[in-house]
Amino acid sequence: MLGRALIRTFLSPAPVAACTTQISGVHHHKEATDMKRFTGVERSNKAKANRNTHVNEKMFRRMRGRKTLIVELPEDSAKEKEADMAPGEMRTELLKRGLNPYKEAAPRVWNEAQVTFQSIYGIADPYVPPENPGSFTDVNNKFDEVKQRIQHKFYNWRMGTNRIRKKQGFEKFDVKTFCAKAEDIYVRAHKALEARDKKEMYRCITEYAFAKMWPDVENGSVRFELVEVVEPSRVVAVRCFDNPPKSGNDIAQITVRMHTKQKLAVYDRFGGLILGSENEEKDVVEYVVFENHIAVVDGEWRLHGKIYPRWIEPKQGMHITKELTDEDMMRQQEKAKALPLRTTEKLEEEKIKKEKGITDD
Repeated sequence: MLGRALIRTFLSPAPVAACTTQISGVHHHKEATDMKRFTGVERSNKAKANRNTHVNEKMFRRMRGRKTLIVELPEDSAKEKEADMAPGEMRTELLKRGLNPYKEAAPRVWNEAQVTFQSIYGIADPYVPPENPGSFTDVNNKFDEVKQRIQHKFYNWRMGTNRIRKKQGFEKFDVKTFCAKAEDIYVRAHKALEARDKKEMYRCITEYAFAKMWPDVENGSVRFELVEVVEPSRVVAVRCFDNPPKSGNDIAQITVRMHTKQKLAVYDRFGGLILGSENEEKDVVEYVVFENHIAVVDGEWRLHGKIYPRWIEPKQGMHITKELTDEDMMRQQEKAKALPLRTTEKLEEEKIKKEKGITDD
């Protein structure tokens, strides 16, 4: 008996400290033995939209079906196939579907735009300080305008001349010697426009300026003559920036104030004068922007655009022709009827001569 008691004592487990274990409960009594239901792959009640929903949604199934709109979406492969179709094949395909290719189908439109990295489509800094330092465009914000003028002068050096001189080939760049070159480019560009010489125009103007200047001679003609330079041209602003930003593709823009006396005439395609005159000389003050792709060694200065400050006088308007309406035609006909004919005037003159006895001899 004593031996059995000792054996039981040695074989009995040692006392263990009390511990708690977290037991994962189940949402449904059948989930304890079904792993798919426990993980949420299957629902215990298929009529319910959610395992935790305590309302049987079977009775609302028809109402949920009514609020669902079934839309037939074309496959991506069909869209790709249509994009590669020729116009004739597309017409046949639309006729097979019962669609009128000339009424119910919209034509395919391509939006294309020219992209270049040797120029930008715009002006970096369109601000031009007033010619009279004592004048202000906005009297109420004099402080802001003075601050803007100081920043403009600082950026001319920091983001302009100083940055241009760091580029290869522009170490001795000077704005004082640039004005004579700017005047030559200005004249060459307008002479090339007058002659419709596209090659020479692209040497003298940028793509941005070409889009604005070419329509004047595409359906018309231009006559230009530079008579004299009234005042010496001077540089107003110098800017240098990279496009795209932080790419090192530097582009420089210089704004030059030019006061010239010139003749300019613009004609439409029928030879009618739209603007200016070939015989009349006019004093013109312009702020012309020139651009150069200084990131490359062989970059050239070209005419880029013009700046029109707020305080400058407005330009002369164009004499635009228009189509006459029915009312205008009736007024002109009434005026023409009121005028005496030349034949009646001749008959009256001969009648008076006969009465006075005057002969042609």
